[in-house]
Amino acid sequence: MLKLLFFLLVHFIFKAYCNDDLIVTLPNGKIRGITVTPPAVVKDITYYAFLGIPFAAPPVGPLRFKPPQPAKNWNGILEANNNKVSCFQTDQHDDYETEDCLYLSVYTPNKPSSGKQTPVLVFIYGGGYVHGHATYGSKSVAFLMKDDITVVTFNYRVGPFGFLSTEDTVVPGNMGLKDQQLALKWVHNNIHLFGGDKNKITIMGQSAGAASVTYQLLSPGSAGLFSAAIANSGSALCNWAHQNNALDTAYGIANEIDPNFGRKKTTQELLKFLQSVDASAIHATSNKYKIFAPVIEVPHDGAIISANMYDSLVQGHFNKVPLLMGFNSEESIGMAKDINAWINHCKMYDANPGGLVDPDMHITDYKTKLAVGNEIKNLYVGHSTFEHEYGKGIQYFGDNTFIRAIIKFAELYTQHVKEVYFYQFSYHGKLGQNDIYIPGIGRVAHAEDQWYFWCYWDTYSQFPTPDIITMQRYVGLLANFVKYHNPTPVAQPIFDNVIWPEIRSHYFAYLDIDTKLSIRYNPRNFSYNAWVGFYDKYAKKPFISY
Repeated sequence: MLKLLFFLLVHFIFKAYCNDDLIVTLPNGKIRGITVTPPAVVKDITYYAFLGIPFAAPPVGPLRFKPPQPAKNWNGILEANNNKVSCFQTDQHDDYETEDCLYLSVYTPNKPSSGKQTPVLVFIYGGGYVHGHATYGSKSVAFLMKDDITVVTFNYRVGPFGFLSTEDTVVPGNMGLKDQQLALKWVHNNIHLFGGDKNKITIMGQSAGAASVTYQLLSPGSAGLFSAAIANSGSALCNWAHQNNALDTAYGIANEIDPNFGRKKTTQELLKFLQSVDASAIHATSNKYKIFAPVIEVPHDGAIISANMYDSLVQGHFNKVPLLMGFNSEESIGMAKDINAWINHCKMYDANPGGLVDPDMHITDYKTKLAVGNEIKNLYVGHSTFEHEYGKGIQYFGDNTFIRAIIKFAELYTQHVKEVYFYQFSYHGKLGQNDIYIPGIGRVAHAEDQWYFWCYWDTYSQFPTPDIITMQRYVGLLANFVKYHNPTPVAQPIFDNVIWPEIRSHYFAYLDIDTKLSIRYNPRNFSYNAWVGFYDKYAKKPFISY
């Protein structure tokens, strides 16, 4: 009996010591993290997680639709062991959704007390600015832990709570981007307490997260908060990455809640009304109002972006850090999941070629728009139709929605920064979770590359060897960029001994990530140069998107 009591006493003392070893003292108070049991695929490592750390005050009541404010202090030790909370999602309803959602999580390969300083990756989720959250499982970061990289994820407001705007200084908008910026400030100021190197912080995002990364590059308020950036499948020049008619949407939401609200009240009265109603009432309007995105704010202190994005790139008015960006080989192939619905969509292209012209080209004359639309149609299907060449419709949609704007962003950025690396992810495998096949076009859908970067399974024995090799390559390339700001600092067999070159003004080199890695030139060359010609000949500046 005495032996048992002695054993239990030693056990509890040891457990208390271990827990105390994971206590971090922040400016706001103390937190205690947890030890993570790694998935079987990553052997012989232990890492640590600090989940659900408040980086801002709850954006409720008078703080709704306002820039985030720093978190308040707390007493005692905050148990940082849960990150289930998410911000309200447009057109979705979940028990964990709440306005009080501005929390972040830190994952460390070493105990904070170890004295080691590791490079930091801060990930910004996508979701079209209406969905997304940072409630990832702790095992998702396992590959990066093995590469000795500290990882930070955080929530930011989406939908109306994050991107409603009255197009003036009452609600300038971009609350979600401002949440991101405050989180980046928190990381820069505090990551050393977790063993992260504040001088080697890379921000990374996918889709709307990638566009957010590029917005932070363009924002003067983010200067000095990070030293490199990775943008997967998105840029601030994408036509979905900015919001038109934001004021109409704001009044529309108010009238959806109260049909008698009208349009005659001031924007100050509009704000007061929307701050007075329950969050669920605003959330309910997302069944009708589903499109939200950043806006170009009226100039004021605290604006994230108040200048035209395209012009800022041309003029070099952005935070100049090394950049790695690219796209998947067929970003929009997911549109063909319901092939009959997609063919019907293609029939609309055939019936109205003018609809192929992006509104941000500012072509208002009907005859000119129709003529340009026919040129665009001819580029993809020649004398055929989109109905019969529906795969070409997929390519048009991907170019117009993602790829053209991503290439143009890199093209303009590299005029001012030397260290710019570009890729196309072309490898299609079982791991990518996409089985759509259309002859004659690429196979890698939007977000498919993310399956090769994050750890989603305990074991990967169910996947073929080429999938595993591609996963190891993709993680390795991006991890190298985080560590060295160069994805291939030396030739290595895992990378087929390829050295990934930077983009140069006289040639646009990129890495094609397929069964083999190879250097190619002029991405999407069957259509991109033609689109540049359309813009040069027909479009009217200023460009907001491209």
